[in-house]
Amino acid sequence: MERNLRVLVVDDEPDILETLEFSLSRRGFEVATAIDGLEGLEKAKRMPPDFMILDVMLPGCNGYEVSRMLKEWMDNDPQATSFPIMLLTARKVESQDREKFIATWSRADACMYKPFELDAVVNTITELANQSAH
Repeated sequence: MERNLRVLVVDDEPDILETLEFSLSRRGFEVATAIDGLEGLEKAKRMPPDFMILDVMLPGCNGYEVSRMLKEWMDNDPQATSFPIMLLTARKVESQDREKFIATWSRADACMYKPFELDAVVNTITELANQSAH
């Protein structure tokens, strides 16, 4: 029997965190949550998920920084388990060039804007988690 995909959701907005946790759980995902970047970083390293949804605007350490730190950890620690990261943001940057630079710098696998469609989130999780499993 195939196990459920583990998803770590990191967002400091309780409404979004609860909505994603509830909706993803109902669709068969195993969901863990964190409310800031440092907690998300620590949870991801302690028990790597199959997929991470990471808000950009977080207290302490923003999502771009967390994504980059996790990708560097995955590259440099032979014990690290690799997993895809999707940034979730309400903020559109001022230019496409800057947006491309930030996305490249963060090394995130995907980016989605709020408000988001739950089906699009689920499709992205399934697609990227399956790609990384192969």
